[in-house]
Amino acid sequence: MSKILMSLIFAASTQAQDVSLLSLLTGCWSMSTGPMVIEEEWGRPSGDGMLGFSRTLKNGKTAFSEFMRIEKQGASLIYTPRIGTKQAPVSFTMTKLTDTEVIFENPAHDFPQRILYKKVAGGLAARIDGKVNGKDRAEDFPYKRVTCEAK
Repeated sequence: MSKILMSLIFAASTQAQDVSLLSLLTGCWSMSTGPMVIEEEWGRPSGDGMLGFSRTLKNGKTAFSEFMRIEKQGASLIYTPRIGTKQAPVSFTMTKLTDTEVIFENPAHDFPQRILYKKVAGGLAARIDGKVNGKDRAEDFPYKRVTCEAK
């Protein structure tokens, strides 16, 4: 293989793992279901990573919170959510990236094994899925873009 071809392949694989390509997540997102409101916010990609947080409000009180980070580790982009402060963080490796979709996977995790974000008209469709006791399970989060406010 020529050095030029090898350089082009390396450049393409490096670019595919560039955190700046995840700007489709940037911004504030919200969805409502019954008495619950779920908010998710992602800062812009900066350096080798980006940060986000999510919270679920039920009847105006925080019922769930999560801090997320995506960072470059070696040649991979790794998504690490941290639920509350008592659970250990679990990492998911990016397995797919297009201009409208990103998928992170960890087949060894109990649930979810996959985290997906897809840009849709007026919003961002998020999904977590996998198997629980051998059965398929999924949760969808049809977020709408909202104005970011100081919280």
